[in-house]
Amino acid sequence: MRRRTVFFILTVLSILLIVPAVNILSAPTPDAVRWKDKSFLYNMDFATQWLARLLYPLGVSTDPEQVIIGRDDWLYLGDGYERTLSVDRRTPTEAEIALAKRIGAATKAWERYLKNNGVQLFRIMVAPNKGSIYPEYLPLWARPVSPNVTDALLAEVGRGNYIDLRGSLIAAKADNPEALYYKTDTHWNSLGAGLAFRFFAQQVGMAIPELRWLPDEVYTVHRVDSRKGGDLAKFLRLTENLRDDKPMIHAQSLPVTTTHIDYDTGQIVYEGGNIAVGSRHKPLLVKAEGAINNKKVLWLRDSFGTAMSPLMAATFSDVLQLHWREGIKPGGRLEQLVADWKPDYVFFTVVERDSRVGLFAAYRPPVEIP
Repeated sequence: MRRRTVFFILTVLSILLIVPAVNILSAPTPDAVRWKDKSFLYNMDFATQWLARLLYPLGVSTDPEQVIIGRDDWLYLGDGYERTLSVDRRTPTEAEIALAKRIGAATKAWERYLKNNGVQLFRIMVAPNKGSIYPEYLPLWARPVSPNVTDALLAEVGRGNYIDLRGSLIAAKADNPEALYYKTDTHWNSLGAGLAFRFFAQQVGMAIPELRWLPDEVYTVHRVDSRKGGDLAKFLRLTENLRDDKPMIHAQSLPVTTTHIDYDTGQIVYEGGNIAVGSRHKPLLVKAEGAINNKKVLWLRDSFGTAMSPLMAATFSDVLQLHWREGIKPGGRLEQLVADWKPDYVFFTVVERDSRVGLFAAYRPPVEIP
C-alpha cells in the first residue's frame, strides 16, 4: 500500500513538473511565457492536440459536438450548432412545417412593410450547409435526406423572396475542378461565394433589369493558394497540421477602392482596396469607388457574407452591413436603419441551418404586430 502511495505521489509531482515544462518550451517567444499564470502553466491543450493528431487518421473526432471527420480530409460541423446533423438527417416534423408557415407569413409582412417604406427589392439568399453541397464526403450515417427541413421552409415561404443556392452550387461543382467549400472550414471559399453571388445576381436581375452586373470572367479562378486549416480544424486544435486549398477568383483584381465607416459614429475605420469584411454586430457602411451601380443596399448577413463582400461592394456603391441577428432580434435595428438610411434594396445572407430558426417568424414589422 505504501509503495502505491509513493508511486501516486511521484506521478502527480511528475505531471506538475512536466505540464509547465511543455507549455514553457512550446511558447513561441520568451516574452510569451507567463510565469505566474497558472492557466498558462497548466494548460492541457497540448495533450488534446496530441490526442487529436493520433485519432484524426482513424476518423475519430475529439470534439464531435463541434466537428465530425468525413472522407478524404473533409471536416463538417457537428450538432453543436442548431443540431445541424440531426435535423438534416430526417424529414421535417409537423412543428417545423408550422414554423415554416409562420416564417413565410413574417417574410410577406416584411415585404409589404419594406415596399411601403421605399425599398424596391427584398431578397433572402440561403447559403447552403456544407453537407448540402458535398454530402458524398460525409460519413454514411450523417448524410442529409430529402425532403428535409430546408425544403419544407422553401415550400412554405415560396421562391419569390428566398433565393435557394443549393441547386446552382451543386451544378457548379460539377463544372469546376476546385472545391467550392473549404475542406477544413465551415464556409465556402471565394469561388463558392462568387458562383453563389452570380446566381443571386441573375435572380435579382430578373426583378430589376436595369441593374448592371459584373462580367463572368470575374468568377473564374486565376490561381490556387494554400492556407492553414480553418475553423473546423481549429476545433480539433489541428490548424497548423491540416492544409486547405484557397482558390482565388478575379474579383480581387477589380479596380475598386473602399471606405469603411462606422455608421453610428461616422468614423472612418478603413480606406484602401476592396477587402473582405467580416460579419458585423454594429452597422458598417462600405462606400465603394468604382462600383458599377450607384445604389444603396442594406445587407443583413452572417459570416457567409465575408467572402462575398468584395463582390457586393464592386456591384453597389453603398452597402450598409450588419449581422442579421442584430437586425431582427427583439428590438433589432432593421426598422430603424430602413427609416433613417432609406436603402434601395434590402438583402439577407443567412446560412441554411440558421434560416430555419424561430427568430425569422418572431420578429415582424411594427404595423403587423396585433
